[in-house]
Amino acid sequence: MIVEIIMRIIAFLAYKDLVRDRKIVVLVSILLAFSYINLTFFPAFLNGLSDTFQNEAIDTGTSHIIIQPTVESKQTFIGSELSVRKKINLIPGIVGSSAQISLAATASFEGKESGVRITALTPSDDSSVTTIQEKVLKGGFLSDGDADSVVLGESVAGKKAEDSIGREASFGRVIEGLGGVDVGQRIKIKFSNGVEKSYKVKGIIGSQGFNFVSQSVYITRKEVENVIGVKDQASSILVRLADKNDADRYKNLILELGIADVNVQTWEEASAFASGINQTFGIVVLVTTFVGIIVVMVTVGIVIFINMSRKKRIIGVLRAIGMQKNQILMIFLLQSLIFGIVGTLIGAALVYSSVYYLSVNPIQLPIGSLRPILSAGTAINAIIILIASSIIAGYVPARMASKQDILENIKVVE
Repeated sequence: MIVEIIMRIIAFLAYKDLVRDRKIVVLVSILLAFSYINLTFFPAFLNGLSDTFQNEAIDTGTSHIIIQPTVESKQTFIGSELSVRKKINLIPGIVGSSAQISLAATASFEGKESGVRITALTPSDDSSVTTIQEKVLKGGFLSDGDADSVVLGESVAGKKAEDSIGREASFGRVIEGLGGVDVGQRIKIKFSNGVEKSYKVKGIIGSQGFNFVSQSVYITRKEVENVIGVKDQASSILVRLADKNDADRYKNLILELGIADVNVQTWEEASAFASGINQTFGIVVLVTTFVGIIVVMVTVGIVIFINMSRKKRIIGVLRAIGMQKNQILMIFLLQSLIFGIVGTLIGAALVYSSVYYLSVNPIQLPIGSLRPILSAGTAINAIIILIASSIIAGYVPARMASKQDILENIKVVE
């Protein structure tokens, strides 16, 4: 009963002190709210940016799982591609698979030549695995039966000299390519086996985020098979999943099929760039979190210290009427806790409102749409860090207040 009464008195005194200094309470709460934003929104933004990079790499390059011949086998192609894909597609949860043939060639147009990377695919299969067909800038994409058409990456098609003046691409180089090939014109492609054929340009394709698409030439797999004389073979098999986070599990399921002489990689293993982005962003988040904790502790510590210094006489009177040191300590610790809770509530409201708004209205970047991703773990950890930091920061000045000499405090004029 006595303990309950003492706790009520402590809560009452802490409350009355805060009410008396409303401006300080508002100021500190706002500062802590922005500290919460720093601990949550910035990581959410970076997570969203990382996710955008990952999705672009998956959608235009590696898909979720990529299967290629092993180096040890010294094979250029995966044999019995159709049989391999049938086995893979029978695994529950596989969205689709697509076989591609990759090879180097030389493209020429009106006297200009350029080494190019040929990507041969079956459009009907590839549409369920990648988003390459959605990157068409001009014209259209290939159909399964196209034997006389190609789709050029915009870097391969290039620009006419008059269109390139004053316009620079990556690293300060003007992209000329084949000098400005347009839809409907014809180019010649000379394959590595010496075969040279003329093709009509059906479309121009490009992706601002990655140069992979922009630097490729797309042809139907059936046409390339006829040119280089292969059948039922592929340079790589791309596999699409419902969830990219399941890639490791499905990799193991594919390995259990016992496909000979192939290397099965997840999108993370195949894309060192995406993995490097994740590691870099992780370090940045760690640094900003550390800075956020320092800001919280310094802010609360200074405010509690100033508040304690202004109330030395009141502390002396409370001690004189019998209040114990630990009870004085608890008053200031309770204030620190209140600062932390109020700041967290305001910060959480601002952060979740911003995340919701940006999820509906994403930020449009050259690499795609950016939507912040705030995990429950990040939000909860930020709450714990903020409140704990507030209490720890308030402990030192609170302990100093509780140890003040009674007579010295009473002599102080506020």
